[in-house]
Amino acid sequence: MTVKTENYPDSATAHGLSGPAEAFPIAPDDATRRRLQAWQAEYGDLFQVPAVNGGPAHWIVNDPALAQQVLVRQAAKYTKGMGLDRVKILLGNGIMVSEGDFWARQRRMLQTAFRPRSLADFNTMIFDENAALAARWQQAANDGRAVEAEADTSELSLGIVLKSIFGADYARLVEHGHNPFALLTEQPERNLRFAARFHRLKKVVDEIIDTRLAAGAPHEFDFLGHLLATRGRDDQPMSRTAIIDEVMTLIVAGHETTASALAFAWHLIATHPSVAARMQAETDGVDEATLRTTGGTDRQTLAYTDRVVAETLRLYPPGWLLSRRATVDHELGGRPIAAGTQVFICPYLLHRHPQYWQQPERFDPDRFERADEPRHRLAYLPYAAGPRHCIGEHMAATEMRVHLATMLRHFTPIWQGEGTPAIESAINLRPANGIYLQLAPR
Repeated sequence: MTVKTENYPDSATAHGLSGPAEAFPIAPDDATRRRLQAWQAEYGDLFQVPAVNGGPAHWIVNDPALAQQVLVRQAAKYTKGMGLDRVKILLGNGIMVSEGDFWARQRRMLQTAFRPRSLADFNTMIFDENAALAARWQQAANDGRAVEAEADTSELSLGIVLKSIFGADYARLVEHGHNPFALLTEQPERNLRFAARFHRLKKVVDEIIDTRLAAGAPHEFDFLGHLLATRGRDDQPMSRTAIIDEVMTLIVAGHETTASALAFAWHLIATHPSVAARMQAETDGVDEATLRTTGGTDRQTLAYTDRVVAETLRLYPPGWLLSRRATVDHELGGRPIAAGTQVFICPYLLHRHPQYWQQPERFDPDRFERADEPRHRLAYLPYAAGPRHCIGEHMAATEMRVHLATMLRHFTPIWQGEGTPAIESAINLRPANGIYLQLAPR
């Protein structure tokens, strides 16, 4: 439903911005994605949309140079914008939603745990989790049963993120045969009911912290151990509340985005047999023991697989809509933008922009080998950019690389759906109706 609104000082007339005349409730949903796509075709790469509740009109930025101004060069003039209120209810004040000095302190304290050298100790666990899934897929293939890749990769990525956070405490977490965090895979809706159930899981994290401290082993190597051991520049630790909020953030952010990307990757690979064959030839040449210890992180071992992942993230970026709010009056693209203005950047549209990508709707992993693609660095934003880019980029890339390499060594996927899978545009982009594959053993 649209609502008529009066003009405000930052209207199209004042700024020379075109855009729709009626207000629209921009949000992480399917209606917004469809509207933004239609509006970009009509109004171009910078336009405004009147706000439903009045105030400054929203600015929609689909130009990579302007996105660079917002996310990188003038990042200090923006905070996180609309659309994160539901996330904050879910996650508390973790680094995904926190701001200012508190966010900067938390980011610094977390950063060392996400350096490639620190993450290398998780490679063996990631490989072993995939090997266990490969065994289950082998049974399905033997029985002639299709697998649902979205559900399976969701369960896989949840297990990986929980083991990376809790380490040896993971066994105690699931010792009664039920994973309390399984609701992330069992309940796809991210509504207030889900938020209430997920919020109660903070008590589970709190109890694990108590157990670890009582045992005198707070500094085990895992993300929780890092959060308990790390100190700020003032030599003070994180508060218990902050630790729990960061754990909850890592669970959600580290699980859903990777699972969604892998699900879409399986559709693309299964519907492009030549791509699957090239990936299989590449992974057949990789020593499994080496992959288990290194995660294929030398950037050469599985270079084509990495390009397939990159192209999947181009077409289906999990974080498909970014929002920022201007905190001071300044200029963007030579136009005055008022404090309080909400700015939206849509990687889903930027990744399909014909000015920056050749045949943008085509699945073409080799485009990332060509010197002229993308034609602007920030035409590609799967992990955002600037000081608030995704802290887990390296780990996500390792998870996806190892998963695809492990599975394609054993199977050739055959797409069981019809046409392109429907998309659900929530906080993350994900398949709406699952990804069904028949697996042909190799």
